[in-house]
Amino acid sequence: MGTRYGHLILANYFCNVWILCIANRCQPGFYLTKNRTCIDDDECYDEDASEARCGVNTICHNTLGSFYCTCKKGFVTRSGEMIFTFMSHCQENNECFQNPPVCGPNTICYNTVGSFYCLCKKGFATSTGLTNFTDGYTGCIDINECESDPCGANATCTNRPGDFSCTCNGGFVSTTGERNFKNKTKTQCRDIDECESDPCGANATCTNRPGDFYCTCNGGFVSTTGERNFKNKTKTQCRDLKHFHPKTSSLEDIDSFAHQSFTSISKLNNTSSKEAKELVSNFLEVMENYTIAAAQNLSHQEKKNFSSDSFDILIQAIWNNTILTDERAKLATAKNSLDISWNNVAGKESFDVAAVALISYKQLDSLMEGNFVDDKNKATKLELISEVITATVTNVDRKIFSDPVILTFENKKNNNEKAKCVYWDSSASAWSDRGCKVDNFNTTHTVCSSRHLSSFAVLMALHEIEKSDDYYLRMITTVGIILSLVCLFISILTFILCRSIKSIRTTIHTHLCVSLFLAELLFLVGITKTENQVGCAVIAGFLHYLFLACFAWMLLEGVQLYFMVVKVFNAKSLRPKYMYLFGYGFPLIVVAVSAAVYARGYGTDKYCWLDLKSGFLWAFLAPVCIIILVNGGFFIITVWKLVDKFSSLNPDMDQLKKIRAFTFTAIAQLCLLGCTWIFGMLHLRKETIVMSYIFTVINSLQGAYIFILHCLFNKQVRDEYAKLLVGVCQMKKASKYSEFSTTSTQGLKSTHETGM
Repeated sequence: MGTRYGHLILANYFCNVWILCIANRCQPGFYLTKNRTCIDDDECYDEDASEARCGVNTICHNTLGSFYCTCKKGFVTRSGEMIFTFMSHCQENNECFQNPPVCGPNTICYNTVGSFYCLCKKGFATSTGLTNFTDGYTGCIDINECESDPCGANATCTNRPGDFSCTCNGGFVSTTGERNFKNKTKTQCRDIDECESDPCGANATCTNRPGDFYCTCNGGFVSTTGERNFKNKTKTQCRDLKHFHPKTSSLEDIDSFAHQSFTSISKLNNTSSKEAKELVSNFLEVMENYTIAAAQNLSHQEKKNFSSDSFDILIQAIWNNTILTDERAKLATAKNSLDISWNNVAGKESFDVAAVALISYKQLDSLMEGNFVDDKNKATKLELISEVITATVTNVDRKIFSDPVILTFENKKNNNEKAKCVYWDSSASAWSDRGCKVDNFNTTHTVCSSRHLSSFAVLMALHEIEKSDDYYLRMITTVGIILSLVCLFISILTFILCRSIKSIRTTIHTHLCVSLFLAELLFLVGITKTENQVGCAVIAGFLHYLFLACFAWMLLEGVQLYFMVVKVFNAKSLRPKYMYLFGYGFPLIVVAVSAAVYARGYGTDKYCWLDLKSGFLWAFLAPVCIIILVNGGFFIITVWKLVDKFSSLNPDMDQLKKIRAFTFTAIAQLCLLGCTWIFGMLHLRKETIVMSYIFTVINSLQGAYIFILHCLFNKQVRDEYAKLLVGVCQMKKASKYSEFSTTSTQGLKSTHETGM
């Protein structure tokens, strides 16, 4: 249908043209050519004609026999017509005022001459990443500024549509005082020291930490709520431990009371003080009263066990005069036991209830050492080798029993003939052996008997060095260390200045000597500086580090010798940066971990060294033993390889002999320095005082051994010393000769002048 219609139009067109041509004229929109043909007149043939027909900012479109006009892109007619054939000026169209908006949501539209462009508002961006655009149907989406951490540490970022804000976390405040901020380079969040406002109240210590704080009761005080740490002083206060007691006689409340008491007493600055001992006495009395009260609530012949981190308890009761002849109560916890006559428990023939209790404390022994009422020999030191136990009964008269009470203790360590069975004398707040004796003992258990009840333990007398021995050992130590320091100083200068022996081994020896020099110097001036507890702990930490550094460098020497002997003719060497990392980094890691785990182990009452009682000395001895074993393994392999090299067909004898000498001096060094601490560990009793002398002599002369092994036994070093000595002697001779020559010249001159 459309095709036929088109054919009709075309036929009509040619018909009209033919008619017009016959009439010698053309229809409007056509013009007659010379050959009398009508052709279309292009009204839009140039820009001027276009503007003349349609107007400014228009586009003229020619058609067959006619034309039409449209506005340029970005322009519209005042009437709003899209197509027109009359002159009508087009004016600029501001797309930014169109509805719906041409740019989309969260955008800003900018109009230009005949066009426009879109930008996202601050805090928004396009999904494609374009900065400006015209196809705004997608609009702009919110940027989550919080993903880029704009607030810094200790602050919280809150994202909002097109914006964000930073606020300091709880316990922090901004440095500019602003509640909300955006620039972390200008504003930071600093910790609020809540302790400045005294939030804990009386008898409590406030501890500030980043963004928070907590309160703890001082030594000798406990919180009213039972909390170890608290924050609200209106809800929780600290009260005197002397007036503290369990809420009820239930074993759970007794356990809570014991835990809080241990914590409070252990926080005292001096657990050996009179105040601490009085608190221990008060604690033991309260434990006796409340535990026996709990035992009286048992039914006839009932036994009850209770165990916690603080203690083990075993209680038993009988009712209504039911004691059998010669019957005894036998209670046993995990490590200790009590054997007592029921007659001693009841105290009378007629009774309603007779009860007995045995308490074995797991944490009390460290708070009850050091005081002994009957100790007249001040050179003797007593150490608890058992748990502290409390035995109590309903019999109010516990001072003198007709039948002895038998107590069996498990020893924490081997005791000897000087073991003592003791009880806690509350009136003196100290241990006493009156009325107690040792019935039997072996390496694992001690059996004691007593005619009264109280709190008991087993003490062992430890030998302390007598004053005469102490004086001589101090003298040996001082003289030996001074000699070692001189030798180490000479050794360091030799290793640095003697060019003929420069090598990786010399570098290792230099750092070994520097570490030992600093360690022995600090040992000499600081080992007894115990007045300041913190300073003493710091000295002990540095001694721990420096002595470990010595052994670390000895291990590196063993590794270097192994490399040298494995490939004799192409000897490998340790890289300096790895040597420094291990030589100084390994001791630092050991000391840091040790301090983090048990900082109280640094510094004792007598010396600024590692605590022996707690076994903290193994923080030094364990790495040393490992290093000695590893180094020993390297030396065994090295010696084996050397033997194999010597047996080869074409050995480099000079190089092998040099390595052999190096190896045996290193082994001698390891034996001398490593075995020192073995002798120190053997000094446990008076019979081994000789070990203390051996330890002191060997330990104080370590620097001299190094000087002898690595300097005097080294031919190259001896040659350098000889050259130096010859040079000094020649300088002296030259000086004397110069003096003699001057004197002689002056004499000759005088003779010449006088004519004699």
